[in-house]
Amino acid sequence: MTLCELLGYLDRESGYPVLDGDCDETVKKAMAGSHKDPLAGQIVAAIAASAATPAADAAVTRAQATTSLGALRLKAMRDDVTGHDLKRMERTVHAIDGAFNDEALAARGS
Repeated sequence: MTLCELLGYLDRESGYPVLDGDCDETVKKAMAGSHKDPLAGQIVAAIAASAATPAADAAVTRAQATTSLGALRLKAMRDDVTGHDLKRMERTVHAIDGAFNDEALAARGS
């Protein structure tokens, strides 16, 4: 799956906006720290950094995407972080799984 495909899926399925412009723009803004939503920007930047190159057409695996969020997930679990941010991280991780599950099912004709 490409980074752009994953980000589009997350934008549609996580329940929270991820994109800030088109996919290329979103990645560039996230990497520069100028994404309109700081948490979404951190999520996008972490996933993009896990790819071979932080480009919209870069391939990304389930393991790369979920592992890249490790530090953000731990931060979201701290007592001083809002429940909203914890829920958002949880939904993002579930949406990543959903994206790769859907891709696997489509490849199997299901």
